[in-house]
Amino acid sequence: SSLRQASLGDMDDGGGGSRPKAGSAEAVVSFTTSLPEQYRVPEDELVVPSSLARYGLSEVVNKLLGLETPVPFDFLVDGLFLRGSIIQYLESRNLSSEKLLKLEYVLALSEPEQAQVDEAPDWISSVVALEGLPTEWFAATSYDGTVRVYEGTETRLTARLSDGPLVGLAALPSGAGGSHLAAPSKDGSVRCCALRYGAATSIGPISGLRGPSGSRAAAATAISEDGTLIAGAGWDNEVLVWNADTSSVFIPEDGSAPGTKRKAVGSAGDSAPPKFVLPGHSQVVTCLHFGKQSRFPFTLLSGSWDCSVRVWDIAAASCVANWAVARAVTSFTVSPGSPSQLATSHEDGHVSLWDIRAAPHATVPGAEALDASAALSLGSAQVPHRRLASQVAWCPQDSNLLASVGHDGRLCLLDPRSPKMPLQCSSVGKTGPCPTKLLCVAWLGRDALVVGGSDGRVVRIAVGTGSSGEAVEKAR
Repeated sequence: SSLRQASLGDMDDGGGGSRPKAGSAEAVVSFTTSLPEQYRVPEDELVVPSSLARYGLSEVVNKLLGLETPVPFDFLVDGLFLRGSIIQYLESRNLSSEKLLKLEYVLALSEPEQAQVDEAPDWISSVVALEGLPTEWFAATSYDGTVRVYEGTETRLTARLSDGPLVGLAALPSGAGGSHLAAPSKDGSVRCCALRYGAATSIGPISGLRGPSGSRAAAATAISEDGTLIAGAGWDNEVLVWNADTSSVFIPEDGSAPGTKRKAVGSAGDSAPPKFVLPGHSQVVTCLHFGKQSRFPFTLLSGSWDCSVRVWDIAAASCVANWAVARAVTSFTVSPGSPSQLATSHEDGHVSLWDIRAAPHATVPGAEALDASAALSLGSAQVPHRRLASQVAWCPQDSNLLASVGHDGRLCLLDPRSPKMPLQCSSVGKTGPCPTKLLCVAWLGRDALVVGGSDGRVVRIAVGTGSSGEAVEKAR
């Protein structure tokens, strides 16, 4: 094997203190890691076969560690994952085999474990966590007009919000055991309600928000961080923003807001008019996101099939940036940490990562100003899906981990440090020439997420790092 060709005894410099030298089929490497002590090896310079790739290098590290049970590792060079052999890396950069290659190793991902949570009679359009991560509580909307609330793998509530299909969902925690929900419907409204969950799970009266233009289908919604604004958009190409007054929008379950009555499903015609309407997109608006006050204050971002992401100043009710992204946008997600990045998913299966170039905010310390001077710079683009990429979601607990799902039935785990290919891909649901279309994904924790699709199934996925010989074999 590759490991036997590079026996550790052959790597000894004989005590003379000279630097190891590589032959034509060898390379000089050293290993480093930030993993716990039990996974650390001496950072000595070693001569190994240059044909080694991830699997062979993982064997070398396991040999140095002397572990009884092999552990699979992945390797980074200059901050990027090694995808290919050492010699391929050196040749692609015109480097000599005698140049010391510093390899950082991390635990590789293990095979995801899937568990079906529920099966609805229609497509699952959106899934969201109901509180800060990690959490067992999440909700899903369906084309049958219902929202379903789950704790772990148990269904805690099913409630009809609309007579039309629900195509999305936004949730904002409103205190211990509570969330505000907003769901866009194909009947042109955004359905809103207050949710209580825990020992007893229930929702308050359902309210509906509509724009002045009538009934073209809604496609996206978002709730501001402080819960005072709701944004909605869809096939009329406009972004609408409403005041989220709890006396008429997020009504408590007991109807305690003064003068309130429970509204019947379908009674969305008497809603208050939008605070303002933001025209500008030329095609359907598919995704919305309010900037956090500590990071992108007073901003709303929107993505559209017109191949753009726009930034709106919600104080001035105007567009301050129009970023061209070359492809129709099906979703976007913002990185949880610095540097600020944006990931977009597209109709041709692409997922693109963009660096956000913005100056410091003039009045909010530590924040960035998304204004006319801000710009997007393409960091990387890859094609993890063979069909439309439905959604991409950044893990709120890890700046180096994203998930994407697509109409090819695949769930892909991505890392900015692996710019050309996913870390891992797995099929969920039916495979073959007509696979299950995965439509949505949400993180429930660093090692857990949930997906939904055209088969009506809500599936919980456990991801993590491998620690078995089987996982090492799969890293080959």
